[in-house]
Amino acid sequence: MQLAALGWDEYFAQQFEPCKRDGLVPARIIEQNKNRYIACGEQGEWQAEVTGRFIHVHAGLEGFPAVGDWVILTALPGEDRALIHALLHRKTQFVRRAAGSVVVEQVVAANVDVVFIVTGLDGNFNVRRIERYVTEAWSSGAQPVVLLNKSDLCGDVEGCIRAVE
Repeated sequence: MQLAALGWDEYFAQQFEPCKRDGLVPARIIEQNKNRYIACGEQGEWQAEVTGRFIHVHAGLEGFPAVGDWVILTALPGEDRALIHALLHRKTQFVRRAAGSVVVEQVVAANVDVVFIVTGLDGNFNVRRIERYVTEAWSSGAQPVVLLNKSDLCGDVEGCIRAVE
Protein backbone atom coordinates (compact mmCIF):
# COMPACT_ATOMS: atom_id res chain seq x y z
CA MET A 1 0.00 0.00 0.00
CA GLN A 2 1.33 3.41 -0.95
CA LEU A 3 1.02 6.07 1.77
CA ALA A 4 -0.25 8.60 -0.80
CA ALA A 5 -3.26 6.34 -1.42
CA LEU A 6 -4.07 6.69 2.29
CA GLY A 7 -3.83 10.50 2.19
CA TRP A 8 -0.13 11.01 3.00
CA ASP A 9 1.17 14.33 1.72
CA GLU A 10 3.94 16.87 2.27
CA TYR A 11 2.23 18.22 5.41
CA PHE A 12 2.63 14.87 7.17
CA ALA A 13 5.98 14.02 5.54
CA GLN A 14 7.56 17.16 7.01
CA GLN A 15 6.33 16.24 10.49
CA PHE A 16 7.66 12.70 10.14
CA GLU A 17 11.11 13.75 8.87
CA PRO A 18 12.67 14.30 12.35
CA CYS A 19 11.32 10.89 13.45
CA LYS A 20 12.92 8.88 10.63
CA ARG A 21 15.02 6.19 12.24
CA ASP A 22 15.17 2.44 12.45
CA GLY A 23 11.87 0.80 13.16
CA LEU A 24 9.65 3.90 13.19
CA VAL A 25 7.09 4.08 10.40
CA PRO A 26 4.09 6.27 9.63
CA ALA A 27 0.64 4.68 9.53
CA ARG A 28 -2.96 5.88 9.36
CA ILE A 29 -5.58 4.87 11.90
CA ILE A 30 -8.42 3.20 10.01
CA GLU A 31 -10.34 1.77 12.97
CA GLN A 32 -10.65 2.60 16.64
CA ASN A 33 -12.10 0.43 19.37
CA LYS A 34 -11.56 2.07 22.78
CA ASN A 35 -7.79 1.82 23.41
CA ARG A 36 -7.11 -0.46 20.43
CA TYR A 37 -6.55 0.63 16.86
CA ILE A 38 -6.09 -0.77 13.39
CA ALA A 39 -3.30 1.12 11.62
CA CYS A 40 -2.46 0.86 7.94
CA GLY A 41 0.89 1.71 6.33
CA GLU A 42 3.22 0.70 3.51
CA GLN A 43 4.04 -2.61 5.20
CA GLY A 44 0.40 -3.56 5.81
CA GLU A 45 -2.08 -3.45 8.68
CA TRP A 46 -1.40 -3.76 12.38
CA GLN A 47 -3.41 -4.08 15.55
CA ALA A 48 -1.95 -1.19 17.48
CA GLU A 49 -2.03 0.35 20.91
CA VAL A 50 -0.36 3.40 22.40
CA THR A 51 2.75 3.01 24.55
CA GLY A 52 2.76 3.68 28.30
CA ARG A 53 4.85 6.80 27.70
CA PHE A 54 2.27 8.04 25.19
CA ILE A 55 -0.48 7.66 27.81
CA HIS A 56 1.45 9.73 30.37
CA VAL A 57 2.31 12.50 27.89
CA HIS A 58 -1.20 12.87 26.42
CA ALA A 59 -3.65 13.44 29.25
CA GLY A 60 -6.95 14.25 27.47
CA LEU A 61 -8.95 12.28 24.92
CA GLU A 62 -8.13 14.85 22.22
CA GLY A 63 -4.48 13.79 22.38
CA PHE A 64 -5.16 10.16 21.57
CA PRO A 65 -5.46 8.81 18.03
CA ALA A 66 -8.79 8.87 16.22
CA VAL A 67 -9.85 7.41 12.89
CA GLY A 68 -8.00 9.29 10.15
CA ASP A 69 -5.00 10.25 12.29
CA TRP A 70 -1.43 9.66 11.18
CA VAL A 71 0.73 8.03 13.84
CA ILE A 72 4.33 6.98 14.24
CA LEU A 73 4.67 3.36 15.29
CA THR A 74 6.94 0.38 15.54
CA ALA A 75 5.76 -2.99 14.30
CA LEU A 76 6.49 -5.87 16.65
CA PRO A 77 8.71 -8.39 14.82
CA GLY A 78 6.91 -11.50 13.63
CA GLU A 79 3.49 -10.19 14.75
CA ASP A 80 0.63 -8.20 13.29
CA ARG A 81 0.82 -5.87 16.31
CA ALA A 82 2.41 -2.43 16.67
CA LEU A 83 3.06 0.22 19.30
CA ILE A 84 2.06 3.84 18.68
CA HIS A 85 4.71 6.30 19.88
CA ALA A 86 3.44 9.63 18.54
CA LEU A 87 0.59 11.37 16.78
CA LEU A 88 1.23 13.75 13.87
CA HIS A 89 -0.53 17.14 13.94
CA ARG A 90 -4.00 17.05 12.44
CA LYS A 91 -5.20 19.11 9.48
CA THR A 92 -8.84 18.83 10.51
CA GLN A 93 -10.83 17.20 13.28
CA PHE A 94 -14.43 16.40 14.14
CA VAL A 95 -14.92 16.91 17.86
CA ARG A 96 -17.81 16.06 20.19
CA ARG A 97 -18.36 16.05 23.91
CA ALA A 98 -17.29 12.71 25.35
CA ALA A 99 -19.78 10.61 27.28
CA GLY A 100 -19.77 10.97 31.05
CA SER A 101 -20.25 13.65 33.67
CA VAL A 102 -16.90 15.39 33.07
CA VAL A 103 -16.92 17.81 30.12
CA VAL A 104 -14.14 16.60 27.82
CA GLU A 105 -13.75 16.88 24.08
CA GLN A 106 -13.34 13.70 22.05
CA VAL A 107 -12.03 13.62 18.50
CA VAL A 108 -14.31 11.40 16.43
CA ALA A 109 -12.44 11.66 13.11
CA ALA A 110 -9.35 13.49 11.90
CA ASN A 111 -7.77 14.67 8.65
CA VAL A 112 -11.02 14.60 6.67
CA ASP A 113 -10.79 16.79 3.56
CA VAL A 114 -14.37 16.62 2.26
CA VAL A 115 -17.63 15.85 4.08
CA PHE A 116 -20.58 14.66 2.01
CA ILE A 117 -23.87 15.60 3.64
CA VAL A 118 -26.57 13.42 2.09
CA THR A 119 -30.21 14.19 2.75
CA GLY A 120 -33.41 13.06 1.10
CA LEU A 121 -35.99 15.32 -0.49
CA ASP A 122 -38.73 13.17 1.01
CA GLY A 123 -40.75 13.79 4.18
CA ASN A 124 -37.54 13.96 6.26
CA PHE A 125 -36.14 17.03 4.44
CA ASN A 126 -34.99 19.68 6.93
CA VAL A 127 -33.01 22.78 5.90
CA ARG A 128 -32.04 23.63 9.51
CA ARG A 129 -30.47 20.17 9.94
CA ILE A 130 -28.47 20.68 6.74
CA GLU A 131 -27.31 24.07 8.07
CA ARG A 132 -26.13 22.44 11.33
CA TYR A 133 -24.23 19.74 9.44
CA VAL A 134 -22.62 22.28 7.10
CA THR A 135 -21.59 24.37 10.13
CA GLU A 136 -20.03 21.32 11.78
CA ALA A 137 -18.15 20.44 8.60
CA TRP A 138 -16.78 23.99 8.23
CA SER A 139 -15.86 24.07 11.94
CA SER A 140 -13.83 20.88 11.54
CA GLY A 141 -11.79 22.40 8.72
CA ALA A 142 -13.28 20.13 6.05
CA GLN A 143 -15.06 21.19 2.85
CA PRO A 144 -18.80 20.37 3.01
CA VAL A 145 -20.67 19.09 -0.05
CA VAL A 146 -24.47 18.79 0.15
CA LEU A 147 -26.04 15.96 -1.86
CA LEU A 148 -29.82 15.86 -2.24
CA ASN A 149 -31.40 12.53 -3.16
CA LYS A 150 -34.88 11.02 -3.46
CA SER A 151 -35.93 13.78 -5.86
CA ASP A 152 -38.62 11.43 -7.22
CA LEU A 153 -40.43 11.75 -3.87
CA CYS A 154 -40.45 15.56 -3.88
CA GLY A 155 -43.15 17.77 -5.35
CA ASP A 156 -40.94 20.91 -5.44
CA VAL A 157 -37.37 19.93 -6.18
CA GLU A 158 -36.38 23.42 -7.39
CA GLY A 159 -37.83 25.02 -4.24
CA CYS A 160 -35.85 22.65 -2.01
CA ILE A 161 -32.66 23.35 -3.93
CA ARG A 162 -33.21 27.12 -3.54
CA ALA A 163 -33.81 26.66 0.19
CA VAL A 164 -30.54 24.75 0.59
CA GLU A 165 -28.58 27.26 -1.50
